[in-house]
Amino acid sequence: MPDARAIRHVTFRIFRARRREDGRLQTRYVTYEVPVGPRTTVLEALHYIRRHHAPDLVYRYSCHHASCGTCGVRVNGRERLACITPVTGMGAVVTVEPLAHLPLLADLAVDMRAFYQRYPSEMPMVRRVPLEEGNWRTSRFTRFENCIECGLCLSACPVVGSDPYYLGPAGLAAAWRLVEEPRGVSLARVRAWVDHEHGCWRCHTAMECSAVCPSAVFPGEAIMSLRGWVLQQPVPAMQQAVATPPMAGPRLRSGLRAWLPGLSRGLGMWAFALNRLTALGLVLYLFLHLWTLRLLTRGAAAWDAFIQKAKTPPFLVLDGLLLLAVLFHGLNGLRLALVASGRGQHHHRKALWVVVALTLLVWLLGMGDLVRRVLLGG
Repeated sequence: MPDARAIRHVTFRIFRARRREDGRLQTRYVTYEVPVGPRTTVLEALHYIRRHHAPDLVYRYSCHHASCGTCGVRVNGRERLACITPVTGMGAVVTVEPLAHLPLLADLAVDMRAFYQRYPSEMPMVRRVPLEEGNWRTSRFTRFENCIECGLCLSACPVVGSDPYYLGPAGLAAAWRLVEEPRGVSLARVRAWVDHEHGCWRCHTAMECSAVCPSAVFPGEAIMSLRGWVLQQPVPAMQQAVATPPMAGPRLRSGLRAWLPGLSRGLGMWAFALNRLTALGLVLYLFLHLWTLRLLTRGAAAWDAFIQKAKTPPFLVLDGLLLLAVLFHGLNGLRLALVASGRGQHHHRKALWVVVALTLLVWLLGMGDLVRRVLLGG
């Protein structure tokens, strides 16, 4: 335990889940008071809870130094490894939940079989390469197998929550490692495995996978590189999509709930959500303009009546918001196309801020003066 002079008490809000006699999971949140010091980690706090408060608390851990990946949980809504996450700076209340998008077993433990099923069968746990003296002509080696298979990227990905057949960032990053370093693997089979609607093209570049990865694998960037490689290959004959069936069992979140509650997590999730909301705005804007074109066919009287309605503040506010949505969706589409092409994938967050600034600038230039004159009666 830490020095008594540095101890403070933090409330831990732990997700608990137990299977009832009818087979359904009963879930709840239970709070525990835990003494922590400046170097206490979330995993150490879980150990304390199990020793002193809840001996039946279920969670996974092994190495205690971010090498095994088994202690992955969500801390205050963010995917983290409990063994290297300090409690300091987390606030007076720390919420610990299991990883999302994976079948829930009990408390903080999820069924990782749904994670491993997304890996290509061509990638065994250990890959061999013949080493002959004198055949290495480099002064530096780069490690390609950084992934510790913790599942944080799968939990953070909003697409996995809405498409259980999606191969996911970890599996697609593994496929890209096979492309970079085949070691005798058939690249044609790798392409067949990733080149379909639930493969590398399903990614929507939220890049939350790269943001939460504790091993600097950068799966989001790997998926973009994988897309570029696929486009350079000859067009294959039509083939049936290779999709892994989803694992049965309850998940913490799925569908829209998989990404709407996560808006507080980071910029990538906001971009992902805004891209979908502004798409709805684009549809409404098109309907509005189809309506105006229909009025043109009704003669001058109908058009004059519409112009009078269009000058009212409620209509201007609606039209301005829809135009803002259309501008953002179009400019953000250019950003996504740039990132998906493999260019600028490391600067996608900066590019998003540029998109936001350009959207507001164009909107103010186009609508600002008109709105000001109408609202002020000018």
